[in-house]
Amino acid sequence: MLKVIAIYARQSVDKKDSLSIETQINLCTNYINASPHSETIETYQDKGYSGKNIHRPDFTRMMADIESGKISKIVVYKLDRISRNLLDFMSMYKIFNEHKIEFCSVNDTFDTTTPMGRGMLKIAMVFAEMERESIQLRVKDNYYERIKDGRWAGGPAPYGFKNGRTKNNIPTLIRVNDEITAVKLAFNHYEDDFSMSLGKVARLLESKGYQSRKRKAFDNVTIGRILQNPVYAIADETLYKFFKTRKAKILNPIEEWDGTRSAVIVGKRVANNNTRKYTDLSEQTVYLTNFKGVIKSRQFVKVQERLAQNQQIKRANAPTRMKELAGLLKCAKCEYAIKIYNDPKLDCYNNRGLHSCDAQFKTVDFEELRKSIRIKVLDVIKHLAERVEESERGYKKIEEELNKLVEERDNLVSLSRGKTKLEKAFADTIERIQDQIEQKELQLSTYTPIRYEAFNFDIIEIELADVEKAKEIYRKLIKRVLLEENGDYTIEWKI
Repeated sequence: MLKVIAIYARQSVDKKDSLSIETQINLCTNYINASPHSETIETYQDKGYSGKNIHRPDFTRMMADIESGKISKIVVYKLDRISRNLLDFMSMYKIFNEHKIEFCSVNDTFDTTTPMGRGMLKIAMVFAEMERESIQLRVKDNYYERIKDGRWAGGPAPYGFKNGRTKNNIPTLIRVNDEITAVKLAFNHYEDDFSMSLGKVARLLESKGYQSRKRKAFDNVTIGRILQNPVYAIADETLYKFFKTRKAKILNPIEEWDGTRSAVIVGKRVANNNTRKYTDLSEQTVYLTNFKGVIKSRQFVKVQERLAQNQQIKRANAPTRMKELAGLLKCAKCEYAIKIYNDPKLDCYNNRGLHSCDAQFKTVDFEELRKSIRIKVLDVIKHLAERVEESERGYKKIEEELNKLVEERDNLVSLSRGKTKLEKAFADTIERIQDQIEQKELQLSTYTPIRYEAFNFDIIEIELADVEKAKEIYRKLIKRVLLEENGDYTIEWKI
């Protein structure tokens, strides 16, 4: 298909000081014809349409011609002729890029075939990102303003409740009595019995016939989520002070924390494997609901303190028998953690603790498993080292070729400066070299060398003999290791 160069022109209304569509087209045509080309020129024009959105007839026709492969280059008089919205422009530019279409704005000296044009594009992208962030902030502010009336912010109802509406048709949560009874039992037992763990609470509820929302037995993760959720707590001054000490952002003033409602946490979640999830809520926001809680605030606070204390004890006394595989080895059958309970025998936590898996690993030799995985880790690290070296060689080669071309161009320019005949003789050669320089600069700007700076490959094998250093290396490389009952395993890599 013979491609065309597209000229796009737009004018909202006829004004004395506005550039007419005809003038825009003439200026763009002159710009195109200033350089040799073999393509025909096709014009697309929208008169009486704003640049604030992309719903314009000829713009739509042009985008359809892009998708069909008809257009090779787009020329506009000024950037705001094609769009006044940077977000819209960056979206359409992505389409231009996918179809290898050059873009040029005559008045803005904006031409993506040149380094300057590409630089201007990057500046435009910065402003687009600023606009996106501004929009996100406005959306967030509007969201927080909207939920101040206590409405349920959306999503599935937590265990113990179902979604509903108030008399004024505002979203709320309605109690599910059987489930709320299970919630109260969980809080009571975890608060009163200092030997009670999350797993024990789960088994206790199971023994009394309670099931999770998915009609399955409770586990420690589900119980942990219930015990941490303030949606069950009575929101009074005590609960307000608790969230204040945890550095949470609180939407409602203290006068409104009068015990007639509960509270909800919204915002960024803190990582699960960190004690900060019990003690630091600085990335989260709390607001009052439009329904009452069922757990006394003092009991809720006491449970949070126990959770934080138990997490710290758990981390301080974390077993090291799993060596560098601690936290990485999982049962292929149920995907729960595999641990050493009776050294050196392995067992699935879901089997041993929750009795919901029948996998057996009695025949698996842990030390042999460690050696086998270590060999695979070393092979992967060796492969990474080779890729790093190859990548660095590639980058260095392009850099050397660029420097050579620059030197060649500068020598020719210096040799011919002030000598008319030589300038004419070398003009084509200099232009050809300049094109090659720009191609190399583009290669360098888009080249992404492979780097694994966390690894010093010369001493890596020595470090793997140190369990603590090996743990660090394994966690950079491995997502998890799924172990079969017969000893076979699959490593899921992060790289």
